[in-house]
Amino acid sequence: MDKVLNELINIEWKSILLILGIILVMLIVIKLADMKFKLKGETKRKLFHMGMGLSMLALPYIFTSMFSVSILAVIALIALYILKNTKLKKSLGNVIYDVERKSYGEIYFTLSVLAIFYLSKGDKILYGVPILILTLADSTAALIGKSYGKKNLAQDNEDSKSIEGSFMFFMVAFMVTLVPLLLYTEVGREETLLISLIVGFNVALVEMISHSGNDNILIPLTTFAFMSIHLTNNVETLRIQVLIIGILFILATIVNRIKFLSKLAIVEAIVIAYLTTILFGWYAIIPPLILLLVVFRFPKLRENEKSNQYDARIIETNVIIPIALCGISAITQMKKEIFLLYATAYGMHLVINSFVRFKYYVKWSEIKSLIIAIIKGIVFAFIPAIAIQLWIFDEFSSIIMILVSLITLILSGIVIYIRKRKIETDEISIDNGYKQMGIVLVLTCLMAGTQFVLHYFNL
Repeated sequence: MDKVLNELINIEWKSILLILGIILVMLIVIKLADMKFKLKGETKRKLFHMGMGLSMLALPYIFTSMFSVSILAVIALIALYILKNTKLKKSLGNVIYDVERKSYGEIYFTLSVLAIFYLSKGDKILYGVPILILTLADSTAALIGKSYGKKNLAQDNEDSKSIEGSFMFFMVAFMVTLVPLLLYTEVGREETLLISLIVGFNVALVEMISHSGNDNILIPLTTFAFMSIHLTNNVETLRIQVLIIGILFILATIVNRIKFLSKLAIVEAIVIAYLTTILFGWYAIIPPLILLLVVFRFPKLRENEKSNQYDARIIETNVIIPIALCGISAITQMKKEIFLLYATAYGMHLVINSFVRFKYYVKWSEIKSLIIAIIKGIVFAFIPAIAIQLWIFDEFSSIIMILVSLITLILSGIVIYIRKRKIETDEISIDNGYKQMGIVLVLTCLMAGTQFVLHYFNL
């Protein structure tokens, strides 16, 4: 209680008012420029984005309290809501919201600054580089992509992404990482070069698969993850990481022949593979690889399936929960405890996707589809997960957790069976993807809760 009262008493109001004042001045200046030069909606939004990003670089220098930065974030979110949902939208709010596309970028931006400030714990490099990449690389990529982009990698239902814009994003991200590391850290020159290559390349891929403004949170968080992990690596390890990126790129070129995956879906596969490797371990690639290779086999693709194409957003719904578990494992270092949850999450996606495929495309009966989907999950996901855990960690999980993992795998099939019983036709869509992800989320939380109880009572 005393700590809370102390935080309330020591709120850094001068710093909060300074940042809010800068933001207000930016809005007014951009609005005046718009009145004189008739700026495009996207141009105004990007100018505000760059101004916000540059002003946020000051936070570690003028704030010492996370609580004060949280107050600033809350005020900013309230102000954004007012600008969007009141008469101000036609005046100052027009700077941000004069675009046709649906985007939550300004909300993601605020949340990402708050998250990076907390995670960096006062380290100005770990805070500054993610914000700089978000500010400069993202804006440059958008400008170049819209003005000079000719080769669009996206499908009709994906956000437009050009090779030219992505290349410029990589170049700016590379330089924005390289220069601060050379000037303000003791990191060796070769290490700095390799880290900059790794960060630039991977974050450029992350930007390619982002949509609806979520790059404003994905870019800084993944930049922070790449930097915080690789800054402590020696030069030999960094060389291996660059080699892994090269191997993944070659594999992606081969996988590009798979017609049911869009180009951005393949890019997302590279990002997921690399994130999984550095956050969890090389062995953690096996469950998603099994999902990719097995879901469309046994039986093989039918003619009525070959026209289907799975875009990056569909792939995203299958990997969000496992990647979140990868991040938790990296933070807590509880890899042995989390691996079974992680592998089972992919197993549940295998069961759900297999059932949907069997029912709507292979045209099996619902009961047969359910039984074969569950058997597929047990054979290709559950058993390999147990084997990998024994191989890597030299011990099984508790018998109770193994049983819970098996039960949740079976339950995922039963739940999707119940939800699809009265639906005669189905389509591959982002909405269906997120609904199916919801099933996996609930059952994963059930597994995690069971594990917590077992750990708490030493069972």
